[in-house]
Amino acid sequence: MGTTRFEVVGLNQLKLLNVFLAEAITISDLHRQSQRLMRFTVKNSDKAKVIDIMDRQCFEYCILAETGIKKSLFGLARRCGVFIGIVAVIVLAVFAERYLWKIEISGNDRIDDLTITRALEESGISVGSKKNFDSSLVEETIMALSDVSAVSAQIVGTTLKIEVLENAVTTQKEASGEVISLYDAEVVRIIIKSGTPTVNIGDRVPMGATLIEGIEYNTEGLPMLEVEAKGQIFGKVNFTYSETVSQFYTARTGNSQSNTVIKIFGLNIGKPPENLYEKYEVERTLTQIGSFIPLYAETTRYYELNTYEVSLDKLLESVRDKAVNNLVICAGGSPITTTMSYKTVAEGVYRITVHIEAEVSIGGKKIDRICAN
Repeated sequence: MGTTRFEVVGLNQLKLLNVFLAEAITISDLHRQSQRLMRFTVKNSDKAKVIDIMDRQCFEYCILAETGIKKSLFGLARRCGVFIGIVAVIVLAVFAERYLWKIEISGNDRIDDLTITRALEESGISVGSKKNFDSSLVEETIMALSDVSAVSAQIVGTTLKIEVLENAVTTQKEASGEVISLYDAEVVRIIIKSGTPTVNIGDRVPMGATLIEGIEYNTEGLPMLEVEAKGQIFGKVNFTYSETVSQFYTARTGNSQSNTVIKIFGLNIGKPPENLYEKYEVERTLTQIGSFIPLYAETTRYYELNTYEVSLDKLLESVRDKAVNNLVICAGGSPITTTMSYKTVAEGVYRITVHIEAEVSIGGKKIDRICAN
């Protein structure tokens, strides 16, 4: 038969009980917690009538508990459903263990994953195929690709792990018998270890001009010996650096929240992620937690962001330091003078230009690279 237990909130509770009595509704286990709160139990056959009366009397209520055959059957069915689900997962796990569900490739820098997986597919090895192949077949298939010197493969659970060793790439440097200028500069110091300088202190030289040649001359000015051009030529170089920057930047506040759902055979188990921040960054990580079945945990983490403001003086200092580091320190020199100017592009946005005069080592071989501008 069964019963239903209610919790009711509202005034005139005695009036409500009199209405129940007039409608021949039997009330049991009545407890009045206060003038506004009471709890009682009725038969399931009177449940609909009780709800109708309380709705008409404008009482707030909730159902605390229900008993009866239907409820028992529902609970039993739910427990049976859980049991059936567990059995199904075990059966799927045993079934899935016979197949390959993931391929992990490492060590390949020049050969992309797609080239390797396509070669494996031609040999009948792919995600979803049976694990009735030997790891030697994997190694032979990949060794047939160009630029591969060695391969190791092993099956771990339902994952095929492949490590590739590619052929070494050798580069040949060109020899140069000259030291050339890497900048437009005014020569200020000359240090020669071998060879002959072609410039003097005070000379202005363009980028690419020869500074030291790999020939030594006799007292009569005639070539005497070919040697390696070695030495250092220092010069004054003018650098210009420009950057558009904003006084406003966005950064994490330190607050974050995360949510994890379980993924299996394309199904998601768990509450989907919900973001509570107005401004945020999101990171998602997928971790395999089952070696026999494709069972994964996907964690979604939201990081709260906030907008901050930096002063114009700080912006100027930051851009100046960046210019000195990228242009002067990179070139192994030191700044002599630094001047800055800026132009307003928009509210809080500026175009900052830095002019630097610095003394740097301007000489290098033809194969040397100039510092990044």
